[in-house]
Amino acid sequence: MTTVFDTRIEIMAPTEERDAYNERCEEMRCVAVCYAQRTEAGGRENLFAGRILHENEIAYTIRWRPDIRTSYQVREGDMVYRIVSVHEEGRRKYLHIKVKKSDADN
Repeated sequence: MTTVFDTRIEIMAPTEERDAYNERCEEMRCVAVCYAQRTEAGGRENLFAGRILHENEIAYTIRWRPDIRTSYQVREGDMVYRIVSVHEEGRRKYLHIKVKKSDADN
């Protein structure tokens, strides 16, 4: 199996800082820029609050790197997705990052 890393993604981590008025400000900072193989699974429809939502699951396969958590986000172009799960393949070979793409995010 040949893995083709042709999709540029940024992995964003939440940071919490205090502003000049000592109030908490949460921002996202880039922790990694990498190339991934993007795989989109078949979608499903959910009836939520009287409207139909379309959801797809996207898996990004990247070379292994430490400390990627489910509280992080993936930015691909203009779209930002929350990480749902992170799975390791092999011993420090690849990481599979799963995100959920939904109409509700737009």
